[in-house]
Amino acid sequence: MSSLHRLHLWRFRLSLTAPLDLGAVTLDQREGLLLQWERDGAPCVWSEISPLPGFSPHDLETCQRALQERLRRPGSLAARLGGDIRELPAEVRFGIEAGLLQCTTPLPPARPLPRCRLLRHDDPARSGPAPGSACIKLKVGRAAPRSDRETLRALLQRLKPGQRLRLDANRSWSLEDARTVLEGMDPQRIEFVEEPLRPGLDYAPWPGISAVPFAWDETLRVDSAPFPARALDTPGLGALVLKPMLTGLTETQRLMAAARARGLQVILSAAYESNLTLDLYARLADHWGLPGPHGLDTFSVLGEALLAPIDSQPEHQQHPLCPQEALESLGTWT
Repeated sequence: MSSLHRLHLWRFRLSLTAPLDLGAVTLDQREGLLLQWERDGAPCVWSEISPLPGFSPHDLETCQRALQERLRRPGSLAARLGGDIRELPAEVRFGIEAGLLQCTTPLPPARPLPRCRLLRHDDPARSGPAPGSACIKLKVGRAAPRSDRETLRALLQRLKPGQRLRLDANRSWSLEDARTVLEGMDPQRIEFVEEPLRPGLDYAPWPGISAVPFAWDETLRVDSAPFPARALDTPGLGALVLKPMLTGLTETQRLMAAARARGLQVILSAAYESNLTLDLYARLADHWGLPGPHGLDTFSVLGEALLAPIDSQPEHQQHPLCPQEALESLGTWT
């Protein structure tokens, strides 16, 4: 931290290959903030602040104001960034924590790692030949439960031996809906169902509903207070799907440690961040010893890579680049 001498704040806008339907909102571009950390005698470090509309409680303007107010405080730059930041939005905390981590901790290079192939609600592969990936994530919950069940059964029939399926209901089902979709389904073929139940419903009856485990994602962020580790003892819970951008890096590490202590699977999941953060997630998965497959199959919806090609997903390295000249400068602090 002592070598940090200048911080630049930029705003970026990345094109999409098609409008991104997130349920409550549809995006026609991906926007975010980018922190450029300049250090004496070392390459600069980049970190991102990208709230996801419809999933983040704070919008981009709120995050920008919160960060700029923090940077205008008196004292050294190191003190302004290195103090207690718990009052900041999670996405701002992530941007600061990710920059500090890269400045102070040797991380492995970004390399390809197992990813779970995402089948969104509008993906043609939901009804065509199954993707060849070892792990496939199927979005469910927008159709009627019986329709979801038929889609699930048809996909399971197309999967090859060894392929595993994850479901994501985005908190859309009642307990009876879950029973309708999952009754009789083989838990050896379905790894888990992510966020099956509507907000406020009790997960205690889950073991009587299905032998397929459930996973938590949004549930971990419903309160401003840290998620209680004791809740991870809920019967039927099999995995935590952690979105560091929406959770903050320090809180992600706390939840990861609590999950590992209980033998729960830990999966890093993207929130449609740029290639810079997807590469950082690949580096963190190596650094933390998380084997995956991880939920990082989101880059293909972006029409551009930010500043440099993506290193952790070689099949996307020919993406057009958004150069630094296209960024909007929002200030420099020393």
